[in-house]
Amino acid sequence: MNNALFNLMLTQFRQYIREPQILFWSFGFPLLLVWLLGLSFSSQDIPERRIGVVLPQDRAAAAAQVRQWSEQLSANPHQLSGVINLPEVKRQHLIKVTYRVSYYQNRDEVILALKRGDIQMFVEATQPKEGDNAEPKRIYYLDPQDNEAMLSYYLLNEKEKGAQQPQDNNLSVLETAGLRYVDFLVPGLLAMAIMETCLIAVGWALVEKRITRVTRQMCITPMRKSTFLLAHIGACFLINFIEILIINLFARVYFDVEIQGSFNAFLLLLFAGNVCFSGMAVLASSRAMKAQTANGLLEVTILIQVLLSGIFFSYKNFPHWMASIIEYLPLTVLADAMRKVFIEGAHVQLVMPATLMLLGFGLITFIIGMRIFRWY
Repeated sequence: MNNALFNLMLTQFRQYIREPQILFWSFGFPLLLVWLLGLSFSSQDIPERRIGVVLPQDRAAAAAQVRQWSEQLSANPHQLSGVINLPEVKRQHLIKVTYRVSYYQNRDEVILALKRGDIQMFVEATQPKEGDNAEPKRIYYLDPQDNEAMLSYYLLNEKEKGAQQPQDNNLSVLETAGLRYVDFLVPGLLAMAIMETCLIAVGWALVEKRITRVTRQMCITPMRKSTFLLAHIGACFLINFIEILIINLFARVYFDVEIQGSFNAFLLLLFAGNVCFSGMAVLASSRAMKAQTANGLLEVTILIQVLLSGIFFSYKNFPHWMASIIEYLPLTVLADAMRKVFIEGAHVQLVMPATLMLLGFGLITFIIGMRIFRWY
């Protein structure tokens, strides 16, 4: 490494660590995002089903019966029936569920609560035709396309009818590593953090130097464009390497998310991801003259990939023709390869195709961006 490149990279690295905003968006925000999302979707408590109950207003006896049923429902956790390997289950919250019942005076109130997400479904008691003294019949109202509502309906039916009917023990509870949502989420967030740090730390830094006329002064020196751009990429790589290792350590300690595959494969993807998105950052910032233009280009690049690339949910939920295109987006390639290492136990050979794709994309965009880069 020549002295000019090393000194420029060291200068840029110092500028990064002296900026509180860069430190927050590089270290603080990704950690906060992992913590909040992981806490939301990986609770170690017994899961809770939220049920709404409409009390009959014209029949006091029926209302009392409904209240009694509701209190019995929420009194004790419901254990799933038919579990074969019950003695082997270590995490008891996997086989239990609790019910939280909320009472409403009429259907308008309960439908409003359903729209707000306060409950997942609601129950209404109707008087059967056999006679006034018969037990009220319970009708369950839900949206069949709501998976949470359908699961609540299934669990309620199992709790009510399971004790009356013989159970076939055909349910086996899995505790295999990598099945939780947080195991799916963390590799995707690591890929997203690599992309955002590169696009912001490299892309915005280059535009800021052009706006403040720093690059105008540098263009009269014998320094080459490649040296100037590689210095930004090298400094960003150091920041990104530290950031990703910290996030990975936090996820491992707090959420017990471990790398099932090769750590060398993880480092290889970290390097390839930095090359890929640093090249994209150079291309996106190569011609922008105003902060508004740069913000628009970088935000669109980030937003489109975050929404489509399956960071928070599988992109295979999109139509097949669309998913076949999305899987070749750079962030999708990196996130899928990260999940192979974290969840599937992949080694270097298995992530090599994704690595080559990322390196190729990064080199092509870097060369194009360097060719059309403007100093002022």
